[in-house]
Amino acid sequence: RCTVDDRVTRVAWLNRSTILYAGNDKWSIDNRVVIVSNTKTQYSIKIHNVDVYDEGPYTCSVQTDNHPKT
Repeated sequence: RCTVDDRVTRVAWLNRSTILYAGNDKWSIDNRVVIVSNTKTQYSIKIHNVDVYDEGPYTCSVQTDNHPKT
């Protein structure tokens, strides 16, 4: 889960350097990865049937007023 506010102009979920979602657009080919929430306050994904191979850093990246943050 990633908490966002009204200053956020763009948002994405990444796993290592791979984009999973950018806004509502799915970039991952993995059918188990789904977006759960994309609202003004929350941006969340879920991985169904998670296993050990899914381990690793997941990053919510946001852009506010043209300044990227993670």
